[in-house]
Amino acid sequence: MLLKGFSILIWLGALLCLLAYIIESSMKARPSTDNLYLGCVLVAVDVICGLFSFLQSFKSSKILKTFNNMIPMYTKCIRDGVWNTRMPVISLVKGDVVHVKAGDVIPADIRIIESKGFKVDNSSLTGECVAVMRSNTDGTPNILESQNVAFFSAQCVEGWAIGVVLCCGDLTALGRVAGLAARLQPAPSPLSREISRFMRYVSIWAIVLGIFIATSSIMLGYPFIQTTIFVIGIIVANIPEGLQPTVTASLTLTAQHMVKKNCLVKNLEAIEALGAVTTICSDKTGTLTKNKMCVCNIWTWNRCYSILDPQFETITALKICGALCSTATIEENGEIHGDASETAILNFLYTYNDPISIRRNFPKIFEIPFNSTNKYQASVHFDKKTKKHFVVMKGAPECIMSRCKTVASENNNVNMSKEIKEAANKATEDLANTGERILAFADLALDPTEYPIDYEFDTEEINFPLEGLRLIGIIGLKDPPREEVKNAIKRVREAGVRVIMVTGDHPATARAVALEVGIGTTTSCHVVTGNDLRNMTADLLYLTLEKHYEIVFARTSPTQKLQIVEACQRHGSVVAVTGDGVNDAPALRRADIGISMGITGSQVSKQTADIILMDDNFATIVTGIEEGRKIFDNLKKSVCYILISNVPEILPVLMFILFSIPLPLGVMTILCIDLGTDMWPAVTLSFEKAEADVMVRPPRQSDPLVSSRMLTLVYGHLGLMEFAAGMFAYFTVMAEHGFYPSELFGIRQRWDNEAINDVRDSLGQEWTYAERKELERACQTTYFVAVVIMQMMNGVICKTRFNSILDVGMKNKALNMGLAFELTLACILCYVPGLNDFFYTYPLRFQWWFLALPFTVLLLFFDEFRKYCIRNQLFGGWYNKLTYY
Repeated sequence: MLLKGFSILIWLGALLCLLAYIIESSMKARPSTDNLYLGCVLVAVDVICGLFSFLQSFKSSKILKTFNNMIPMYTKCIRDGVWNTRMPVISLVKGDVVHVKAGDVIPADIRIIESKGFKVDNSSLTGECVAVMRSNTDGTPNILESQNVAFFSAQCVEGWAIGVVLCCGDLTALGRVAGLAARLQPAPSPLSREISRFMRYVSIWAIVLGIFIATSSIMLGYPFIQTTIFVIGIIVANIPEGLQPTVTASLTLTAQHMVKKNCLVKNLEAIEALGAVTTICSDKTGTLTKNKMCVCNIWTWNRCYSILDPQFETITALKICGALCSTATIEENGEIHGDASETAILNFLYTYNDPISIRRNFPKIFEIPFNSTNKYQASVHFDKKTKKHFVVMKGAPECIMSRCKTVASENNNVNMSKEIKEAANKATEDLANTGERILAFADLALDPTEYPIDYEFDTEEINFPLEGLRLIGIIGLKDPPREEVKNAIKRVREAGVRVIMVTGDHPATARAVALEVGIGTTTSCHVVTGNDLRNMTADLLYLTLEKHYEIVFARTSPTQKLQIVEACQRHGSVVAVTGDGVNDAPALRRADIGISMGITGSQVSKQTADIILMDDNFATIVTGIEEGRKIFDNLKKSVCYILISNVPEILPVLMFILFSIPLPLGVMTILCIDLGTDMWPAVTLSFEKAEADVMVRPPRQSDPLVSSRMLTLVYGHLGLMEFAAGMFAYFTVMAEHGFYPSELFGIRQRWDNEAINDVRDSLGQEWTYAERKELERACQTTYFVAVVIMQMMNGVICKTRFNSILDVGMKNKALNMGLAFELTLACILCYVPGLNDFFYTYPLRFQWWFLALPFTVLLLFFDEFRKYCIRNQLFGGWYNKLTYY
């Protein structure tokens, strides 16, 4: 849970308080209830913060359930020669024969034994949005690329297939991904590590101070039981009880603020972790790109057109061929069903023509589906206007051009010359180098005398020509990058964050997109494929990451994505992983911070991630990094503010023990400071605006939340001034009632003895035990008020760590209200009957509220002078090295 280290420390403090109360109960007939109340309050604080953290964790722990949602319920299966049309998927076993058709989800990992036009969408595992052919062919060493295997959870988008079940359930490719994601433990966040580190230091400091107090008390002659109570009091005073609720509240408020910027935070610690990120491992499909194939370029005859080129409107043959040579279906409402490439072509044609009208005017007579052997798709259509048949074909450019005899020009047909073929090949190569998928289109008008209206086209033995075609043109399709991504990556890199692409897509496509969006700035951008990774040792991968700053990983499996993330973490990086598919789940889980897409992201990736981008915008990550850096800076201010009050809480106890004066500050008033007056201002410091250089400076790597410089400033400067203000108020009130400071030292034993009712003050007046305790209560309240007044000034000076408060101003309305609340709460605790009895406070005289004011002026002038020295590097940068936290 969040801040688990401090939870343990607070539980320890609560137990020590209860132990102190039990010990005191055994010694006195009427023991003080302060320790009992403090123990109960600490338990309540820890339980409330723990429940809040539990609810946050519970919402993000449903990973396996979302994998289960991807499982189809029933399938068609042949077992022992018996055909079952509604076989429960959960009952499938290895060796069963299943039948799948377009629209079905593959129920298990299957080996294809028979198929026709069978295409599957493998993007849930590979991240590649193009539907791929699967058939009964030879396999490859990389099973994810094997042409004869279809995987569980993939969707059949076209055709049908019969296959033998290879693996079921947890043994499938998806099952292994699910098991891997569920087994992995997320790396501790930078904030958790910082809190744990600080907790260790606080614990060591409290123990060392406790040992010192115990030794001193025994040497001064205090009994063992009394010494034990002293030690417990010191340890409790050292625990910053307000830190856990302050950090939790600050992160929660920031999370609510980020929701307005389309960034949903599931894990609170992820906010700060995003600011510490040094490396982003980004998926390509759906994250950097739109996850939607689009027509980008068209080549015809000897010219290459952009899709925005108005001259394209003159090319009608390509429009007709694109609309007809397609297995995608068009509903009456215009909705298109088919693979990504054909859907993109039809969507493109809708901007120029109505494909439905074209198909109505040219009805399909016969079709040859695409297969991986022939690498083309062909169909025969009948032209209602000319009463002729004609053939249309599309496929791989090298396959189509080898079958073409002529080329369609602007006005007529020209013979396919060597020059035209070279121009077509060059255009194909140029488009392929930009990451586009290339399809060539051709047609052929059939002689009506040979192929009359009633001609029977043979599906077994092709009885019409598929050679001597007319090349119409070449279309380049691409999953285009998002418009805002290039600028976002530029800003991220300016912030010192490295961006690495990790995708399951083709290496050429990955390189092209990397160059286009700015992940690679030169053509020498290093590309590592999944096969390369398979042959790499952990050390070699580490050296590769170190040698190549601009790097792209392509054709990677889910396990390899995880391997890359772990290699980056061994490199000392704080790693963020972006992704939207099932294949990204293990890497999202293992990363320091997982980021999923809210629109295109799968349920698995959303449940696994720490942050969800509701607009699927990579640029939102820039906002997240800025917010993360800001919250860390502001958390430093909040922690500094909280720790300052620790000094005037600890030193009065030391004064009480070492100099035997009446206790200047009670346990309940310590509680009022830590969990009452300090809380609101500490939280509202998180509303401070980001400093101007927040996105220019490099990511923090050795900048701890609580540094030695902060402790020097807190314990050696600001805290001592606050303690001095409190003691001045304490001694002033004592002196006004006759007890001068010289009389207070060594008086504690007689002061706290209920049997003594004639303690004389400096003026010779005698004080009963009840009168002394009432005066002590007034002095403790005055000390408490002095601390509150000083903390109000500390709230002002903690607004900045570098700039002058005169330049920044008091524009943080939440903080202004917090300071007003701090003063109001102090008044309520002092003057409301019942509350002042419970918290052992006293209705103060009006003039006692101003005793700390001279010290607030001193505090302001000192801190402004300190920041001036830091800004101008005075005294050889001495103040920078000493106090610039």
